[in-house]
Amino acid sequence: MSKRKATEKRDPEDVEMASHEEDEDDSGSDGEDIINVDFEFFDPKEIDFHAIKNLLNQYFASDAILFALSELSDLIVAQSNVGTTIKVNGVESDPYSLLTVLNMNQHLHHIHPTPATSEGTGAPATQKPSQAMTQIRDYAFTKSKQNEGLHNKLKELLAAGSKKEVGLILSERFINMPVETAPPMWRMLLEEVKWAVDEGLPFNFEYYLLMAPTYHEVAPKIDLDDEAPKPTKKKTKTAEPTTFFFHPEEEMLQQFAEFTQDFKLTTPPTVAESKNTFEDYGIAPARRMMLIHKTKIPEVVQLMANNSQW
Repeated sequence: MSKRKATEKRDPEDVEMASHEEDEDDSGSDGEDIINVDFEFFDPKEIDFHAIKNLLNQYFASDAILFALSELSDLIVAQSNVGTTIKVNGVESDPYSLLTVLNMNQHLHHIHPTPATSEGTGAPATQKPSQAMTQIRDYAFTKSKQNEGLHNKLKELLAAGSKKEVGLILSERFINMPVETAPPMWRMLLEEVKWAVDEGLPFNFEYYLLMAPTYHEVAPKIDLDDEAPKPTKKKTKTAEPTTFFFHPEEEMLQQFAEFTQDFKLTTPPTVAESKNTFEDYGIAPARRMMLIHKTKIPEVVQLMANNSQW
């Protein structure tokens, strides 16, 4: 499966994984209609800016307000040589899925142009490191404090002058996107990183950092039985809640991580968000931070491709 450029024609072999075979009557054995969807893989493009920003907003959830997502989206679409989006209605349509990697060290310690504060004054644009990446670095430092090994490793790797660079993985998709689309996206990412390194571009990462969306089950806040017995005052030990991953492939990744750390989101949902919060239905969103050495990623991607359950 290869990535499709805007001028390329559809290759049936490219979309075989993503299409359901049509029955003659376009219906399943149970009488339900089957919707056939062809997934097309593209490089991130400028036209995707707003859709990518929406995906990032979904990815960071209630903590999205802590980050300059417009700038982060700009970094992604400007980096067309590495990263993949999935669309279903051609290059002009909005992406349903995104997987990319950004060089944290590059964006933290190299100069980024920013617009002049006063238009029409002739003042030159100011120059400073990426605001969005600085915010993400500080966020990672804060959330890793409970894990001394991870915290110290991140401090070392992201320090100015570090010879070992970190790639920030950003992976998000619509909730109804099939997990089968993940393995080819990861394979493409590895290929593109290799090609970029061969061309002398700054993608020779020693480690990859990922903050995977997770959740655990809690008592739902709606449809509770008012007549349920009230808990006694006697304290009992409760088992640690089981952590589940929104993206199954990231559960495989965490098995190969050198460091992991679970953490809660910093920002509570807004009033509007709280009306649709996962907790209403017995799910509490969280995150699992993973730091994975570069030698482990190809092995995990191969496992993804070989997973018969997908």
